[in-house]
Amino acid sequence: MKARERASTRREPKQQRSRQTVEDVLEAVRRVLRRHGAGAITTNRVAEAAGVSIGSLYQYFPDKQAIFMALHERHVVSVRQVIDQTKSDCSSASVGEFTSELLERLANLHAEDAELHALVSTAVPVSERGFKRAIQATLEHVTSPSKQDRYSPEETERMLFVLPPMVVGLVHGVAHQQQAIARVRAKDEAIRTVAGYLNSYRSGHPSGY
Repeated sequence: MKARERASTRREPKQQRSRQTVEDVLEAVRRVLRRHGAGAITTNRVAEAAGVSIGSLYQYFPDKQAIFMALHERHVVSVRQVIDQTKSDCSSASVGEFTSELLERLANLHAEDAELHALVSTAVPVSERGFKRAIQATLEHVTSPSKQDRYSPEETERMLFVLPPMVVGLVHGVAHQQQAIARVRAKDEAIRTVAGYLNSYRSGHPSGY
């Protein structure tokens, strides 16, 4: 059975007590990871850390992969919220300003729990592909002719080839920095890299997206 199919078989919590059990299990994954490392994450260890029986855990998560899928789904929601909020906050910004702001916010989100994010990305490969698609769609929207007239169609095509993988790679690169000060410096460098790339396009005139 594929990971997504296994995840779909888990029981959805209906009552507050059930929802709390699910929250406790997902939070327990973070605690086990921080205290013991990725190799220590088993359903038994997670159930113990969550303070629930293994039977209760299995009511909602048939296996460890289902737990990772649930964490992935929550991360997807967070990413979408960041993208939507950035679109709202930067509706009159230039493409460069929007992209730099989006990169910064996504880097902050991924850095909040970088080790857990890396673990889930490995366990749920679709996570990486989904993130790339979301960034691609967002930048296609931002650079569409109805949103800006600074760039020619040829320039826009080249930008959409380069920018999405650049943003994804830089966001994950920032998150993988081990120390907070290193993440801050990496984020500043990532923003400077994107700004430098977009500033290389000098045709037309600036306008909001």
